[in-house]
Amino acid sequence: MPDIVNGQVEELLREAEQRLRRDSAPPRPMPPVAVKDSAPAAEPSATISKEQLAVRKPQAQPTWKDTKKDTAGPNWFNLPKTDLTPEFKRDWQLLRMRGLLDPKHQKKALRSAPPEYSRVGQVIGGPADFYCARLTRKERKQTIFEEVMGAHDGDKLKGKYAGIQRNKTSGKKAFYQRLVLQRRKRQN
Repeated sequence: MPDIVNGQVEELLREAEQRLRRDSAPPRPMPPVAVKDSAPAAEPSATISKEQLAVRKPQAQPTWKDTKKDTAGPNWFNLPKTDLTPEFKRDWQLLRMRGLLDPKHQKKALRSAPPEYSRVGQVIGGPADFYCARLTRKERKQTIFEEVMGAHDGDKLKGKYAGIQRNKTSGKKAFYQRLVLQRRKRQN
């Protein structure tokens, strides 16, 4: 292989650099270079600007850490960021107001803003659970609202309302009529 002169090495490197730029990036206009015919050719490094000879900086490749989703971290089992759908907002509002459905029992107040990291899912009973602990298909509900309303004891409120009405009507015409009706039942 013939020996390559320093001037030829620089020229080969410059040509390779130009080919790489032409293949990878959009073409840029070359700066004008003054050429003198009468003067002998100067060294190639003197006529080439520093911009053309600059070393290209490598582009950062997207890493695995950049592409992964925002989570609460490994200590929280990589719980994902909350997806604020209308259904989730409605369920969160219902959970916040659960104390209104059962005023006899104190519930811990939830903050008004939904949690930053959460996941909504369905609890599936395992085979180790007792048969009596599992819900039947009729008892299962589709939404949290239906579940809460199904567990809510409406009879308790109805009984309380009936007791208040009974006390209010005592001593009036309806009270007397009911008393007479009870006496007749005892005589028969």
